[in-house]
Amino acid sequence: MYKTLVMIALCAAFSIAAEADPVTVGFSTTGAGPFNFQADTFSLIGQAGFIVLDTATSTTANINTAVFFTGDSGSFSGTQTLFLTYALTLDGITHDLTQMATWTVSPPLDTFITVSASSPVLFDTPSGMWNVRLGAYSFSAVPSDIGSTQDMPTPADFEVPEPNAMELLGSSLLIVGALLKKRAC
Repeated sequence: MYKTLVMIALCAAFSIAAEADPVTVGFSTTGAGPFNFQADTFSLIGQAGFIVLDTATSTTANINTAVFFTGDSGSFSGTQTLFLTYALTLDGITHDLTQMATWTVSPPLDTFITVSASSPVLFDTPSGMWNVRLGAYSFSAVPSDIGSTQDMPTPADFEVPEPNAMELLGSSLLIVGALLKKRAC
């Protein structure tokens, strides 16, 4: 009987079901740029509003807009690396987020901007905790794009941190200890 109780307690402790708890939080982002490379221009436009996040599962939401203008760079060929840093305020908590971008121009017009995903930044807010990771995206341009502007929303993943394994182990040990004490009495 004792082994059965211990197994039930351990199973219960390690299978705590996470219930979805959506919350609406305010957010705002600052812009970045404009950055110029030859005849091209790239920038991020900040946004503000509300997003619905979940306290138990990850959520993806667009939090900024990337804008790319394609100019005529002639016979230029080269690559430039940028670090895009902007502030995200989530539910009153502000942190800087940074992404690395690689910008390539080669003749005849063949322009690429590839923006890598960022490292996660932990936001511990009054409404919950999320590791925010900016998503990767890219722009490409061809000769017919000269003189035109492309824009795209930029995504962020709001990942719920995993429960602390030591907390789960501690809870399990407390249950087992309580069962042993009760049995001894």
